[in-house]
Amino acid sequence: MKFVTKLSVLVAISMLASGCVTQKGIDSQERIPPQSNTEQTLPEDKVEDGTLEQEGKGLVEEGDIPAQGELEQDALEQGETVSEPKEQPKRKVGVFINAKKFPSHTHVGTTKFNNFTKEYSYDWQLTSTVFNKLKTAIEHSSSFEVVDVTSKVKGAWQLDFVVKQNENWSFSENQNALRKSLLADGITRIIVIEEAPTVAITECGTYGCSEHESQGFGLFTRSFLGTDHYIASASFDISIENLDRPVDIAAQPLFKELLDDALKNERIEEFSPPKNFDEISDKELAPVKSFVVSYFDRLAATVAQYLSKQ
Repeated sequence: MKFVTKLSVLVAISMLASGCVTQKGIDSQERIPPQSNTEQTLPEDKVEDGTLEQEGKGLVEEGDIPAQGELEQDALEQGETVSEPKEQPKRKVGVFINAKKFPSHTHVGTTKFNNFTKEYSYDWQLTSTVFNKLKTAIEHSSSFEVVDVTSKVKGAWQLDFVVKQNENWSFSENQNALRKSLLADGITRIIVIEEAPTVAITECGTYGCSEHESQGFGLFTRSFLGTDHYIASASFDISIENLDRPVDIAAQPLFKELLDDALKNERIEEFSPPKNFDEISDKELAPVKSFVVSYFDRLAATVAQYLSKQ
């Protein structure tokens, strides 16, 4: 009996032990997630549920990504330098204008004893008008800034930088110091407008042709055997040069007509003979002023068109 009792006890203990192991195995298996036989490939940057994947950081919600400003603030707090994009300085166009304050009247008569040139004290403010027209047209149409270089030079002769030698353009060695100084200030183009004599009228006859010059901006008149001609004159020399490489911009075909004396001087067919030929009023000169200003409108538009492609 004792043997049977002991055997029964051992069997009972053995069954309890087996039951615990089996239950533990079942519980462990229930805690193991089922494995899929196939893996899904997600896009590198985003998944369908709107989360983003960052390298080495797993999936994060879009709202968890720090903004650029937050990143910069964190960098500053950690003593790091945040580089900011630097705006490129504007290239500049230097403008030099040399003109008398008042308009002039050049008259060529039947003989040289009838000839004269005089000024009228009418302030047309031509210098500031021309500068503002160039500035407005160029800055509106291109990335260039227009600046006045009058205070930097003694005269127009200093601004003759580009010369032609053996059919090739090069820089004048005599003006290299000034050219480099202007370049250091960001000036890469230079426009020079200087009042100078231009051919206002050409007359041809049996013995050839003769040219008559206007001595300055304003009115040019020609009287011969009772016939009078009235001509509005934008009597200027124009120079446009490149300072960072030897290019005479004014020599480009685009400017050919504007630099022709025939375009700088225009006959005014309906000009009313002045009441006093020796003292023409400012009102009587209004058509002349209108032509001179319109010439510089065309010049400014042409320069702006050229620089807009640079």
